[in-house]
Amino acid sequence: MDTETIAARKRELRRELRARRAHRYAGEEGAALRAEQAQRILVHAEPLIAQVERAAGAAAAAGDGARPLVAAFHPTPTEADVLPLVRRLVRAGARLVFPAAAGTELDWILWDGRSPFADSPGRGFGREPAGRRLGPDALADATLVLAPAVAVDRSLTRIGHGAGYYDRALSTVPDRARVVAVVHPDELLPAGALPRGEHDVPIPEVLTADGLVSLVTSTSR
Repeated sequence: MDTETIAARKRELRRELRARRAHRYAGEEGAALRAEQAQRILVHAEPLIAQVERAAGAAAAAGDGARPLVAAFHPTPTEADVLPLVRRLVRAGARLVFPAAAGTELDWILWDGRSPFADSPGRGFGREPAGRRLGPDALADATLVLAPAVAVDRSLTRIGHGAGYYDRALSTVPDRARVVAVVHPDELLPAGALPRGEHDVPIPEVLTADGLVSLVTSTSR
């Protein structure tokens, strides 16, 4: 599949997937379902929380003050809600950063775990904190990255919102870091369901309200 065909197919899939998401999670019933699923996401994320707690404990024991860095995102109203998990990760000892548009790259903003979020000027972005900006290379120190997606398939292919921000950001993440896409259960698709371009970064794990799934080993936890 050539580059133009891949791009056209991605646009078509985004329209379909976003429409399905909007239909299911709109209105009061949709919001209630999303809130219930957010609590299930939190339960299934226990291995991630435990990893961050261990890293925070090791940093404290070493006395270097380098708490583990976790990248998250503030979800739009129909995206999988990671905020209960984010708050739990703060209590686990993580430093949280959130994305902000900065030209063709993502900048990363520190969140203190308490301050409110403001609307982002970036189109398609969730809200962002008003903390210190760390620049586009901040994920080079990441322990865990929670990445948004429109969908992910079981051949490790992620389809995002179309601007390529996250693929560029994920290319800076160290091998030791854990990268997990967070989506709704029906947005984890069969292998080969999504077209992959040459710049698309493979996603090794997916977290949904139904579980934490390794796409490398094909196991759920």
